[in-house]
Amino acid sequence: MAEVKEPALCRMVSISDTINNDGRTKVKVERTLSARKIDDQTTEYPNYIRASATDEFIAFIQEHGITLEQAAAGRQIASDAHNQEETPNFAASIERHALTQA
Repeated sequence: MAEVKEPALCRMVSISDTINNDGRTKVKVERTLSARKIDDQTTEYPNYIRASATDEFIAFIQEHGITLEQAAAGRQIASDAHNQEETPNFAASIERHALTQA
């Protein structure tokens, strides 16, 4: 759900599924997307993701003998992969919208 929804800034917070070989659980995900005009042809597009453990997540990793450090490292890998895949799609969508508004 968008907590902030402005033309150059969007901040979303959700409780999202996380899946691994041991099963699935939930994490809190905060994603902040913004845009800053650099010049008439260039826009900077930062995209930040922060995942936080839910009570369900802590119980899950304890039940499966996973340390918080191991879980954090796994989440980082998954978030990086997701971000690499989705960021170009977000940017293209924003570009299409911006071009139709011109």
